[in-house]
Amino acid sequence: MKKSDDLMYDFRAGSEIAFKHFMKQHIHALTFHAYKICRSKEVAEEIVADTFSKLWQRKDHFESEINIKSFLYITTRNACFDHIKSAKQQNNKLSVELNEDLILRDTDPLTHLIHAELVKLLVEEINQLPQRQGDVFRMFYLEGLTTDEICIRLNVTPNAVFLAKKKAIAAIRDVFSRKDLFAYILLSKLLFIDEL
Repeated sequence: MKKSDDLMYDFRAGSEIAFKHFMKQHIHALTFHAYKICRSKEVAEEIVADTFSKLWQRKDHFESEINIKSFLYITTRNACFDHIKSAKQQNNKLSVELNEDLILRDTDPLTHLIHAELVKLLVEEINQLPQRQGDVFRMFYLEGLTTDEICIRLNVTPNAVFLAKKKAIAAIRDVFSRKDLFAYILLSKLLFIDEL
């Protein structure tokens, strides 16, 4: 029996260790996915926590890791849509900027899985950057903060933010261009980074 088969068996049997493995593997990409739709870090984190709770409740229904991934991304996406719909009903003035490529209900699960894998690769590379570059890149592109907000958080000048962002983009561009042209193109589209 392969290691992944053992992990699935343990997960279906109620192993918290196996559950934590899947959680660790997907939590960052899922939260980013939810944030891109909801544009709220707190809401994204809450939705992802609820998604993992639903995964645990249905643990005996999954046959493979790909089933788990599909469930996580579809459930998260749908919960984000439900949140937005509810928020709009409560307050018609609420304006949410949505990335059309990421939220179309008709998009097949494979597209969401590819997106999730790309985000996972991106997060891994951000974690390899020097601290300041990683922080600036994460705040600017993943959290959506402005240069002024980043300056306040990090207690640095706008020039320092610009330089850190430029170096981070160059480093990530270099890594992705060596890894795979397809991932490189997707990354450019995902982050809308002209410099890439």
